[in-house]
Amino acid sequence: IKTLTGPSGPVILSSMENLESYARERFELNRQKQTLKEQQQQRLTVTYNGGLFRVDMTLLNYLYMKNANAGLFNQSTKCIIPDSYDTPIEIDCIELVELCEARWNEVHNDWYNEYQELKTKRKAGDVSV
Repeated sequence: IKTLTGPSGPVILSSMENLESYARERFELNRQKQTLKEQQQQRLTVTYNGGLFRVDMTLLNYLYMKNANAGLFNQSTKCIIPDSYDTPIEIDCIELVELCEARWNEVHNDWYNEYQELKTKRKAGDVSV
């Protein structure tokens, strides 16, 4: 007899039926987590100055560094970067980083809250993603 912790709580794996049930629950939870991730990642975009930008760590880091250099070395915060469609767009790094941070926080807070709700569901049928 073996005990594992599954999405529905502790599961005693004393029979094949329990093992199959546990495997189904884990599979369904992982599928729902992947669906939730894909939904949230699609929301990680902002429009700015006619361009569409995917908000990711690369863009955020570039904008942070550009703003830091502008402050340290009296450089301009304006630059030209390609958007998601490889169209060169003139941006102001301060404005774009504010938009990106707001979107990043909004999406990740929603993602976290929905994931916490997903974890507390007792059965796969209780979840509608």
